Amino acid sequence: MKRKDKEIKEIKKFRKKFYDDHANDYDNGWWNGENALEEFEGFKKFVKIKPGDIILDIGTGTGTFLIEMAKMGAICYGIDQSPKMLEKLRIKVKQEGIEKNIEKISEGTAENLPYPDGIFNWVVCIGMIEYYPLEYAKAVLLEINRVLMPDGHCFIDIPNPNNPYTQERDWIFSYNLEKFEKMTKSLEFKISARNKAGFMLQYLLFK
Repeated sequence: MKRKDKEIKEIKKFRKKFYDDHANDYDNGWWNGENALEEFEGFKKFVKIKPGDIILDIGTGTGTFLIEMAKMGAICYGIDQSPKMLEKLRIKVKQEGIEKNIEKISEGTAENLPYPDGIFNWVVCIGMIEYYPLEYAKAVLLEINRVLMPDGHCFIDIPNPNNPYTQERDWIFSYNLEKFEKMTKSLEFKISARNKAGFMLQYLLFK
């Protein structure tokens, strides 16, 4: 496990530097991706926010999904380990005029969330887990479970192991789906829906 912890630490360090270095052009690059629209449409289909819902966006980056949920009327928290990405998010929040819906934007990590137990209606974690081994995904889901309300929902995505894009890229972790789903159920999540979106699989979970 020490070897795995070291690997995770090295990945986190690399990803932080990567996103800091690419913060200025991240939005253009993401939206120009061939799978971006499918992923965004899947998010809108399954994440049904009600005005006043308290939500957390893990790995929020420049806030593509956070801003959408704020526009739906959610009270939003966002967390990311890249300060440069969060600078861009804060600028976009002001440009969109949604400051009243943004409760807090924090620099931090997904496996150690700085929030009390059971405060969120929704937690979303999109475009982050795929860079880490299954052990880290489990640690993140444990924290998500902790901060969700008893009837809360979680929306996450992982790479589709059957997609050639995933198979051709050695920096993306391809989970065994049976093991992944067994792990989510061991953490007392129920799988409400699955959706293919580009090379990703989107999961709607609830407690």
